[in-house]
Amino acid sequence: MNERAKRILMNVGLVLVAATLTLGFLEIIFRILRHGRGGGKEERTTALYTEYDPILGWRKTPGGRATFNRREYRVQAVINSHGLRDSEHEYQAPPGTFRIMSLGDSFVEGYGVEAKDTATEGLETTLSTPGCPLEAINAGTIGYGTDQEYLFYTEEGVKYSPHVVLLFFYYNDVRFNVADWYFGLPKPRLIRKGDSLQMRFKPLPEGPFERAQNKKWKQRRQQAAAPEPEEASALLEFVKDRLMRGAPQTYNALGRLGLWQPMRVVPPKPEMQVYWQDAPPYYDKAWKATADIIQALDTQVRARGARLLVVYVPSRMEVNDRDWELTRVQYGLDERWDRGLAREQLLAIAKAGDVPVLDLTDALRRADRGALGGPYYVYDGHWKPDGHRIAAREIASYLRAHSWLPACAGKGP
Repeated sequence: MNERAKRILMNVGLVLVAATLTLGFLEIIFRILRHGRGGGKEERTTALYTEYDPILGWRKTPGGRATFNRREYRVQAVINSHGLRDSEHEYQAPPGTFRIMSLGDSFVEGYGVEAKDTATEGLETTLSTPGCPLEAINAGTIGYGTDQEYLFYTEEGVKYSPHVVLLFFYYNDVRFNVADWYFGLPKPRLIRKGDSLQMRFKPLPEGPFERAQNKKWKQRRQQAAAPEPEEASALLEFVKDRLMRGAPQTYNALGRLGLWQPMRVVPPKPEMQVYWQDAPPYYDKAWKATADIIQALDTQVRARGARLLVVYVPSRMEVNDRDWELTRVQYGLDERWDRGLAREQLLAIAKAGDVPVLDLTDALRRADRGALGGPYYVYDGHWKPDGHRIAAREIASYLRAHSWLPACAGKGP
């Protein structure tokens, strides 16, 4: 073997050794990261700080606390003496204090971030000054729909006499606004009687239960969504995960070549049908009920000399194009599914009822940086602190622009 061939073989060997050492080092790093990450979605965490309520179905326990130890965050939820994830607020506001109340679900409660990083807290920090005191009250509760938010306001929220009420709206509210249950938990359903809304059943039964007609769908979904076994290589698991979330079509193409199993198609959750152009008539009823609840809440708020603003919270797939592509592949959605449908429908019913809406979609989309990250968690689907800051900023800008704040608040930044 001549000298030139020896040098080539030596260089190839060095490259292979370097590549092996690099891959080995990366494997060690990703094994450490995999071992140290949180445990993922923990469905029972909220049971540690919630309790039965005969009207609302469930509520946060005064003085309760729980730790959310998830894959992307570790956060403690601490509940005040009135059952809110907030600092203490007396029912009667201090003299000269302007109050804003946020009604909503887990996006408002903000269990994925520290309490100081929630949109409500950010709104108070942005708008309150020593010469112009303002309190923003976090009345969000995980799992609540528009109907429960309406009932919370009429039963409890009015005691705080807020000047502005923010109703945060998420797509899954629609389906559950005409349901008697929420994943096995009894919940209120409002029905129209004359010019008023009344609970169908009052008081609600205590304790969880299952609906027989829902078991077949649950079994199908559990079978289809069974987790893939953990890869022996943490580095390969990381590469697969990033490819699946960033380029799902490519991921499946490589899977069909035998590199790994292609994604299994999962039946879409029933509440996702708000994005389906051929949604069953059930959703006509659900949207009508939603419109009635929003109109009734607006009437209640106006009767107390306050103002209502509906805040549209887009799902992550409405903001991130890569996530929308993954959603289409994962659920096998065709062209009849439109991620803008829920927003369009809400805007239409709000306009018909002369209720103002602040749509956060564009602001959140501008903050999305694709593979570099954005305002939503990757696995959880809720806002990161950045998402909460964007919501607080957009709400503050709206309130200032429409002169909903006291004169002392000024124009602000």
